[in-house]
Amino acid sequence: MFQAARKSVPAISTLNPTKELSSLFNLIKSAALVKQLHGQLTVNGLHRSVSFGSKIADAYIELGFLENASKAFNQIPFKNSRSWNTMIAGYSKDYCFSDVLQLYKRMRSESSPVDSFNLVFVIKACLGLSLSREGKSVHSEAIKSGLDTDDYVAPALLNMYVELGTLEEAQKVFSKISERNSVIWGAMMRGFLKFSKESEVFELFPQMINNGFQLDPFSVEGLVRACGNLCSAKDGMALHGFCIKQSFIDSNYCLQTSIIDMYTKCGLLDYALKLFKEISDKDVVLWSTMIAGFAKNGGPLHAISLFRDMLENAVVLNVITISSVLLASSHLGSLQQGKTVHGYVIRNWFELDVVTYTAFIDMYAKCGSIGMAYKVFDWMPERNVYSWSVMINGFGLHGLYSEALTLFSQMVSENCKPNSVTFVSVLSACSHSGKVEEGWHYFESMSRDFGIDPTEEHYACIVDLLGRAGKIDEAKLLIDNMPTKPGASIWGALLSACRIHKRVELAEAVAERLLVREPDQPGAFILLSNIYADAGMWEKVQKMRLMMTEETLKKTVGFSSIEVEKKIHVFSANDRLGCRNTGID
Repeated sequence: MFQAARKSVPAISTLNPTKELSSLFNLIKSAALVKQLHGQLTVNGLHRSVSFGSKIADAYIELGFLENASKAFNQIPFKNSRSWNTMIAGYSKDYCFSDVLQLYKRMRSESSPVDSFNLVFVIKACLGLSLSREGKSVHSEAIKSGLDTDDYVAPALLNMYVELGTLEEAQKVFSKISERNSVIWGAMMRGFLKFSKESEVFELFPQMINNGFQLDPFSVEGLVRACGNLCSAKDGMALHGFCIKQSFIDSNYCLQTSIIDMYTKCGLLDYALKLFKEISDKDVVLWSTMIAGFAKNGGPLHAISLFRDMLENAVVLNVITISSVLLASSHLGSLQQGKTVHGYVIRNWFELDVVTYTAFIDMYAKCGSIGMAYKVFDWMPERNVYSWSVMINGFGLHGLYSEALTLFSQMVSENCKPNSVTFVSVLSACSHSGKVEEGWHYFESMSRDFGIDPTEEHYACIVDLLGRAGKIDEAKLLIDNMPTKPGASIWGALLSACRIHKRVELAEAVAERLLVREPDQPGAFILLSNIYADAGMWEKVQKMRLMMTEETLKKTVGFSSIEVEKKIHVFSANDRLGCRNTGID
């Protein structure tokens, strides 16, 4: 048998080695050949040449041999921009961001100039290592070199500042760029969206169009998400129509999902469902978006029905799906449905994260199974501040004041710092149990011991606590001395207390304040009407009802649900027969 000849770099004549070696670089395809060529360069004394040294380093980088590339690079005594950029790009390609920064510092120490090429890679390295200070330093170098508005450097700087959470710096970069391309506009829009500055997005949008920016599926998706977060249904529908005309929506799952999410956030559940049904190939993200949308926006029964359909279509669940179904179950008080989801999770060895564990705790607590809620809490491999807060709130809802405060003490002893949500749970537990002194203690402890400034929710809890205990004047004094203007929830809590303790005159004054803040809500009218009715002031009751009619305000019909033989029944005051079967079991 004949043995295949090994490929090797041909011998180089002494007549013109430079020309012959240059022609070989396009032929080498393996590490062995690169090493042979490197040897030939060394033999001919060309390895110290900036041209050949850079080429051989680049050849090593292309094959993934960074260490060999670095050795070849270090043999070059006088490096130029190409040699530095070759190595910086090589390290960046392999995500060796620390090496990129070290090489950049070395380059600057040797007085080699920066250019747009190496700046982009160094900015990327700062982002990869989350080094905000170093990123600003590189930005300063770019400004000194007049490259901060370069077509490649400016988008890199924008992206770095957006991802590192410095929107103000991103805006400064953006404002200095006179000739903005689609990458620049897109980066700034993404920054506003990331920081939930949706109103700024809409201010930016006309400028983008006037400057010739062409909407693409990515930018439209961002605008649709902004519409959803601002509940701007009119603009969202216009963008949906634009997507249909431009044929953006047909095969773009991300855009389809964003439009559906926008409709659910705007309360247009029928529109969301119609679009959802038109999509033939639905993935888990799309299913989960629909279920979450209905669960969060007053459609828990539809959320559960969609969940059943999802299972029938053999779509594998994710943690968002599970959390959303649990939310729907808690809204309905459907313990059986929650247990069904829990069983599915256990049978399928589903790996839960801390958010999903917390959703189970919340569901069990709100569905009346506080013992099971605490068992899930106890099973958790790790807990965050929200897990503790939800469990404390669960004990409070069930009137288990001692258990709630014991858990709060345990939380602090385990070095989990409470946040404002935790104190809402603690104060609610005090309110449900009528513990006035304890409530005041924790209210004062918020800022004194934990540096948390009370928000409207905390004040509303204290007003509710004082009101339930009959300390109406004390609650009014607290409101009058608040550092900020009291909102509707605070006046609403005081108005409810006035009804309990029949304080008609104060109720009238409070209702007047509340109506200024919520003129289109029927709550204040109804509460004041009930206060008049309790006091036998029927003329004023009639006057309040007439005012509601004139303002075309209607009381929102509440509903209750009950599980009978594994079926959920929902009923309201409008149901003559007392209940109606939903068909969900």
